[in-house]
Amino acid sequence: MKPPISLKMTDLSLGTGRKVVPGDTAVCHCRCTRSKGDVVFDSEKDGPYPIRVGERDCYVGIEYGLIGMQVGGRRTIKVPPNLTYHERKTYKDLPDDAMLTYELSLVELREKWDPEMEARLLESED
Repeated sequence: MKPPISLKMTDLSLGTGRKVVPGDTAVCHCRCTRSKGDVVFDSEKDGPYPIRVGERDCYVGIEYGLIGMQVGGRRTIKVPPNLTYHERKTYKDLPDDAMLTYELSLVELREKWDPEMEARLLESED
C-alpha cells in the first residue's frame, strides 16, 4: 500500500519493533493543525485512540501516515483535503482546499482489532 505522492511525511523520531501494516490496530495520539498553525483537534486531552489501519476507521490520509511506523515513533504528515476531512465533510468551518498537518505518536500496535481493548478505552473515558 504505497502512499499517494500528495501526502508529505516526515519522521520526527523512530520507534522500535515491527512496522504498522494494513490490518493492524494502531493506538496513537493525533494532533491536527491547519496551515495557519491553529489546532483543529488534539487527542492528548482525551487519550490515545485505536485505528484499524486499512478499514477506513479514520481519514485515509492518517491511515497511510501510520503505515511503516513503529511503537514510540512520531511522524508528521501534511494531508491534502481529498485524503482527509473533505471526503466526510466533518469540519464545516474549514475551507474545501485547506491543507492539514497531523502529528502522530504511535503508543501501541496490535495485529488485529481487539474488542476488549475498545471496551477498556471506552470505560476509561467515563
